[in-house]
Order: sequence, then C-alpha cells, then structure tokens
Amino acid sequence: MMPMQPAKPDQKIGKQPKLAKSAIIRWLCIILAWACIIIGTIGIVVPGLPTIDFYILAGFFAAKGSQRLHFWIYHNRFIGPILQQWHEHRSIPRKAKYISLISMSIAAGIMIWKVPHPLFVGITIGCMVLVQVWLWTRSEKI
Repeated sequence: MMPMQPAKPDQKIGKQPKLAKSAIIRWLCIILAWACIIIGTIGIVVPGLPTIDFYILAGFFAAKGSQRLHFWIYHNRFIGPILQQWHEHRSIPRKAKYISLISMSIAAGIMIWKVPHPLFVGITIGCMVLVQVWLWTRSEKI
C-alpha cells in the first residue's frame, strides 16, 4: 500500500474536506473509513459484498475524520479513480457495475442453493437488489 502523505497545497482533491469538529467524531470517522476500506477490499473476492459502495463510504468518512487519510484514499491507485469519478461526476464505471452485478448474482445463487433459512436469503437478496437498482441508476459518464 502507498504510505500516507499529507495533502500538499498544489495537489487538489476537489473541495477540501470539512473535518468534524469533535475529536471523538473524527476518530470514529477514521475507524469507520478503515472498516469500509477493509470490507470493500474483502468484497473484491467475496461475491455479494458491494465493493464500490464501501469505498465511497470510506471516502466520505475519511473526509470527516482525517485530511491525510482522505488524501491517501483519493490518490490510491486502486480506490482513487473510482472515488475521483464519483466525486467529480457522481458516476460509476460500467465495468464496476457489471462486476458488482455478476458477483451479487453468484452470491445470491449460492445462498439459494446452500442457506436453509428462506427469510434470511430473501432479505439478503432484497438488499442486493436495492444496491443494484441504486448502482445502475447512477450515471456512467467519464
């Protein structure tokens, strides 16, 4: 991973993030940002976990908790391009949408096949459908 570096004035990340005023809230946001990064990264290999959504949340929490962390996430070679596109255009790349759709479909199929609790499966698949609806209603412009 790229080491964290403080934001430099000549390197713009759009509008500077507005940190939370309370130190407790800032620390909570930093912890949540790291949790979202970890969950999003796990979502790359675990079908059904919405990677992009967690990365967007990580960017949001980092902006409230730490300028250094926000700068690192925003300029990370893996996470950064997705966040930059979201921040600048409120859009998600089509490739990311397809990857999300395929992984969630595989996860739903495995759950239907293996999980013996229909209510849990139904609720989980319902959440997946809502995430997909949200994802596919976002623009794709670059």
